[in-house]
Amino acid sequence: MGLWNTVETENIFQHILQTEGEKHPLYSPEKMEECADYILAELKSYGLATNIHEFKVDDFDYTFRNIEGFIGEGDGPELLIVSHYDTVRHAPGANDNGSAIAVMLEAARILAKADLKGNVRFVSFNLEEGNPARGKEFTKIARSYGVEDEQGRYVSWHATKIMRKYFATVSRLATSGTTPELAGSMAISEMKDDLQENEIALLREYELLFKGITSTNWPGRTALMGSSAWVEQVVLNKKEIMGVLCLETMGSISKETNSQKLPEQLDTRLFESFGTQEDLTVGDFLAVIADGNSKSLATSFCEMCQDDSITLPYACLKADFGYEQAAHAMPDILRSDHAPFWRANIPALLLTDTANFRYPYYHTPADTIDKLDFDFLAKICKATIATAINLCS
Repeated sequence: MGLWNTVETENIFQHILQTEGEKHPLYSPEKMEECADYILAELKSYGLATNIHEFKVDDFDYTFRNIEGFIGEGDGPELLIVSHYDTVRHAPGANDNGSAIAVMLEAARILAKADLKGNVRFVSFNLEEGNPARGKEFTKIARSYGVEDEQGRYVSWHATKIMRKYFATVSRLATSGTTPELAGSMAISEMKDDLQENEIALLREYELLFKGITSTNWPGRTALMGSSAWVEQVVLNKKEIMGVLCLETMGSISKETNSQKLPEQLDTRLFESFGTQEDLTVGDFLAVIADGNSKSLATSFCEMCQDDSITLPYACLKADFGYEQAAHAMPDILRSDHAPFWRANIPALLLTDTANFRYPYYHTPADTIDKLDFDFLAKICKATIATAINLCS
């Protein structure tokens, strides 16, 4: 029996229960730090060597932490198993990203008992969701126009509708290949019949915050701050990474027809699938996303998913693209901490339930523990452990 079969589903549940709650650098930094301390304490309790990687953000007076745990001798290439621990405003983050923290921690507990010849490093990044300096500027502008209150809430239903529509339009245009700056301008043009003069002025100021942001340089400028800072150190120190398993928003499944959607740029025929519908319209699988540099890592992970003691349904994308092509043609697949690794030509997999393409509570106050499937999370944890053992034994 594989060591992965000693996974305790109750442990996964308890980790999410303990870390659930908004963890935001502007509105709930105390909870953010409590979560980091919890992850650090758990890794220490398993006997792992731990480390705190500190980083700063331009124009923001605060020192942020990435939390690390390490198994190995210290020399040679490392397999990384990573998550992020911050949330967006008002979201408890049980799935995004408590599910990934929990799987990472349970994998660390089990792998600490394994007889590994290779090195495994666990990292939980901060500020995946956004750049707090930019967030502070957006909030400052919104408050100056009376659109937000001191608690970060829109002050009227009209303001709520306008701002939701604006950000949804910017996101839609940006994911179709338009630069964020141009997307902001185009959004104002599309919405002009619905906007009052002061709202146009507000959004023009927002537009300036997108200046200089492109489809390729945004990681480390608008989001993915902690992982981008960590990868910078990897490149600087010439640390050898054999691969990265990026755990992201992974606890939701559905057996309902049409419960699953995919980004418009992705054809279902590009995916290799196991244990799910061929047309991928039922959200009962783990998405495994690999760039051209990560195909062998994806193959190793998917082989473990098919083990008789795991049988984790998956849909795996192993396409011949790199970071630049993904950024221009399919930007939705860069929305997690694997992206800075891809940019540095380091093999990495995005492992996810596809977030908003399946999970209706994504980035909302309803992202709570009762929405998650713990048998599914246990299987993901088993596949993660089995992959680590296979690659590092």
